[in-house]
Amino acid sequence: MSVKVHFLLEDLLVEAPEGTPLQAIADAAGADITFGCRTGSCGTCRVRVAEGLGHCSEMGAEERDFLQGLDAPADQRLACQVTVHGDVAIDYLGL
Repeated sequence: MSVKVHFLLEDLLVEAPEGTPLQAIADAAGADITFGCRTGSCGTCRVRVAEGLGHCSEMGAEERDFLQGLDAPADQRLACQVTVHGDVAIDYLGL
């Protein structure tokens, strides 16, 4: 099964297999998301999940702690930590 990922900044709509890491989808599509450490500790890949937050993997402890430290709203995630399980719309925020 495939999922649709809409990168809002570029108005880029791509399809990928369900369960693909968002980082891999963004890299393959050429989406304008900066990935610094790729481990969930630098925040350069911070995004807002504008649609489909429930289609994203659960947040791990390190990502949760990092975003809580920024007082980030619940719809914000670190793109390097997200696996996509359904259609989503992503807005790149950066740090």
